[in-house]
Amino acid sequence: MNEIHGKAKRGIKMLMGRQVLLQVTGLFTGIILARKLSPAEFGLFAIATFLVQLFAFFGDFGLAGSFIQRESEPTDYERSIAFTLQQILTVIIVILLWITAPWLASFYPKAPPETAWLIRALAIGLYLSSWRTMSALQLERHLRYTELAIIEVVENLTYQGLAVGLALTGYGVWSFVWATLAKSVLGALGTYFASPWKVNFAYEAKIAKAILRYGVPFQIQAILNQVSAWVTPVIVGPLIGPAAVGYLGWASAQGRRPLILVDNVMRVAYPHFARIQSDRKEVIRILLRYITYLLLPMGLWFSLIVVAAPSAVTWIYTDKWNPAVAALMLYAAALVVDLFQWTTGVTLNAIGDVSFTTKIVLIRGILSFAFALPLLHFIGYNGVPLGYVAASALTAPFLVHRLGSGTIRRTIASIAWTAVPVPVAILLGRLSLLVPVNIVLKTFVSAAVVCGAYAMTAWMIAPSDVREVIMQWLQRILRSKPAVTLPPSAISEPAQV
Repeated sequence: MNEIHGKAKRGIKMLMGRQVLLQVTGLFTGIILARKLSPAEFGLFAIATFLVQLFAFFGDFGLAGSFIQRESEPTDYERSIAFTLQQILTVIIVILLWITAPWLASFYPKAPPETAWLIRALAIGLYLSSWRTMSALQLERHLRYTELAIIEVVENLTYQGLAVGLALTGYGVWSFVWATLAKSVLGALGTYFASPWKVNFAYEAKIAKAILRYGVPFQIQAILNQVSAWVTPVIVGPLIGPAAVGYLGWASAQGRRPLILVDNVMRVAYPHFARIQSDRKEVIRILLRYITYLLLPMGLWFSLIVVAAPSAVTWIYTDKWNPAVAALMLYAAALVVDLFQWTTGVTLNAIGDVSFTTKIVLIRGILSFAFALPLLHFIGYNGVPLGYVAASALTAPFLVHRLGSGTIRRTIASIAWTAVPVPVAILLGRLSLLVPVNIVLKTFVSAAVVCGAYAMTAWMIAPSDVREVIMQWLQRILRSKPAVTLPPSAISEPAQV
């Protein structure tokens, strides 16, 4: 058990280090692209990506979830069967995308004619990415996140560099596409060399059914988990156009940016919980630790967005992105419910309760559409994030309660103190905006006040065990040598630049 906990901690450290590096580079990349490209170009790429990913979801069968969650080690023969199934489905999906691309593009009358070719180009990237799956799931199953972190640093820095370079030379929305294809090639090659396996084609009905038995419900849940995000391309795109999709996509990516941190932690948490699933008390104890420490950056980010975003967006991203500020704040407000949905959902999946999580995710998706439709009519595209917040807030408690009687009460008791620093930081940050300085200084001063007030308040009211852990982290950072702490890290997916 201690060895598993140790691997999980090392995995989180590597992914967090990787994330710090790429968040810094991704921030500058995002600013350059947002200043160079229009909201409509962002929206057009989001629409094409959505259509390809929609097909991709139905072409996957939860292979990674199936192989990572199981207690026994997959054999080479089982991997070959899974690879064969995956390749058959992926090839069918790519062919369908190429044939139906013009028809799919016609659902968006305000999109330009090139939309069909954007879909076809991204379909090629989908096929390239399928070759990384077998090696990547082996690395994740054995908590080998050092290799994954390095690979993701390389592929994402390549993506960022190409996207910026091509955008500056006038490639427009195609900057995203070529950068995505290059990233797919590097990811497939990198993961294979990190965890090589004998590529083979095989099939046996009994084994295939066993793989699909867990994988298909897991993948259905993954599809349903995206339903809430589909409101924007499915409803807003056809009714309002690519520009509105661009505003909402940008606001979601920036407002929910701390979820990249959650994503990295949950990548480790899933195999972590799967390895200790027989000890339910230990699972809940570890889950509460995850939630507590993840809530702190969520609260700080929300406070910063509420106070500093209006001025920061104007001078960093230019006035053309000001219409997205309200949606930015709403998506930042959704961080807390997003965190509970994600962490508890991953935990339930890891201990084998996939069906219940799938039902809750389905209900959340239905509610997101049900709330968004009337809100979109009355208040415009800002109704989409508002409906999403409402749907998530209504369904998250059911996931927590599923972990056991009294889990909600125990969770509230453990994390209630994390809510206090938020209003304190927002109040003091708002007061700092009254200082008569230019917009640049106003942004920096208000952000500094928010960070200082949030940190001081959190430190004063935090439980002693939390302060002790934070002190240990700080001591390790101060004692570490730069030569051995250079972090590998990831992401800056198209939707997040």
